Amino acid sequence: MIEKRGVKRIALMSRRTLIELEQPSNPQYDDWLRLKRTVNEYNAHVDVVQADVTNLQQVHDLIVRLNQSTYPVRGIIHSAVIAEDRTLSNLTQEHITRVLAPKARGAWILHHVIQLTHTPLHFFIMFSSIRNHLLELASAGYNAGNQFLDALAHYRMQKLNLPALSISLPAVSGAGMFHRQREWLTSFQTTQGFELVPTMVVFELIERFHKHQNTCQCPIIFAVNWKTLYERRQELATFQLAQIAQQRYVEMKLSNTSVSSRIDGTTNTRLNQKETIIERTQGAVARLLGAGNVDRILIDRSLMSQGMDSLAAISLYNWLGQEIGVYIPLADLLQGYSIETIAAVIYNKLHDQQQVTTAIAKEHNVDSGSIDENDIKLSNTSIHTSTENIICLQRPTHNNSSVLFYIAEQAITNTDESFALFMYKLSKQQSQTVSAAIYAIQIPLTISDTSTFAYAQNMISQMRRIQPRGPYQLVANRNKQEETIAHEMIRQLNNHSMIIDVRLFLLDD
Repeated sequence: MIEKRGVKRIALMSRRTLIELEQPSNPQYDDWLRLKRTVNEYNAHVDVVQADVTNLQQVHDLIVRLNQSTYPVRGIIHSAVIAEDRTLSNLTQEHITRVLAPKARGAWILHHVIQLTHTPLHFFIMFSSIRNHLLELASAGYNAGNQFLDALAHYRMQKLNLPALSISLPAVSGAGMFHRQREWLTSFQTTQGFELVPTMVVFELIERFHKHQNTCQCPIIFAVNWKTLYERRQELATFQLAQIAQQRYVEMKLSNTSVSSRIDGTTNTRLNQKETIIERTQGAVARLLGAGNVDRILIDRSLMSQGMDSLAAISLYNWLGQEIGVYIPLADLLQGYSIETIAAVIYNKLHDQQQVTTAIAKEHNVDSGSIDENDIKLSNTSIHTSTENIICLQRPTHNNSSVLFYIAEQAITNTDESFALFMYKLSKQQSQTVSAAIYAIQIPLTISDTSTFAYAQNMISQMRRIQPRGPYQLVANRNKQEETIAHEMIRQLNNHSMIIDVRLFLLDD
């Protein structure tokens, strides 16, 4: 607002004081320093005012005081939130009250005070979340608050003819809920294809929504990899969202077919040429950083120096893996890699892979010929799943691969002998182990009988971040603690109304 629209006066209402914001221990200290630099550069003024949005008297006194100054209130952005997820079985009145207070009570108090003080607003914007429209078992209280924001926006506009927007935000680069809870973003990127949206893009969309708030008070910004979402469409929360995913995926395929044929006909080049890799990566980075012109992204400078933060790096990491087939470690992307460096790494990996493929083909007396870019994708060997107790032992070989969860007492990786032994035992019972996605649920060596229920519940919660609805195929060693945990997990899964098709495979020593 300060940089692009020339806003000169902003009041930040917070329970924290200015002194607390100035402390290096403040989790948002870097953001605060960046704001101070912007304020000084553009000769703007930001007041930090201490007030609790859930306290009617404090909010009333603040609005009255600001309206009596030379800069009365003309717009409100309500973004207060408490992030504390719990499943329905763990909800308490105290928890619901605490989570609903900043969103629902805070929004209503702001609305009420503006009415009492007869403050003429140009905009009244409330930040909801895309999480409100997805299947999340542990966000009932949070989503209830977001639903209240939608209802209030509709009430203000339709009944009172007052400005109002309740905007369901996506993952925003450098700001918002997903910026603070990064494990959520990683999980949603994996399971639903979430994409990171630059702050400037979101700001411009909000301005567009504001022009049409009389017809749409609750817009949704849904930034997603449609291919990933389409592949997971059977697990989406609503039939309508599944239909949208299918429609967009078909449109995307038709569009990509047209573009691909045009590129192939004009450049006559394969993906494993550096110039093509640089061009595609530069375009992807430009979209992630919200650059109006791709030429603004310099290929010989580090991406971090051009504004890429850690969340944007995550999106670039996923894009490289999904679109090009090479995963570059996040640490490298965050430590000064330029687009030229990225292209060199990708080129070398694809070249090495092509040589291996050619050698194997010759070994089997097969004419390798030209290698299609889709055949040169490296296997993803990362075991990280963004969950505390689950690692990935084997990635799926195709979209419809089955998913197995192996409950293991001892630590296991996809490179040690225990994994080979496990695969050998499993192959006796399962014919599709070669193509299946296999995850290991690592449990402690000893679990008391009294804590079995809670531990199984926790493992299910983590498992559902990878496979939200099932089917679930659990694998455990017979007559061991793993079998006890597995039976308890199955019992709880079978009691869930939305879970179907739960199976258990027991392995003999």
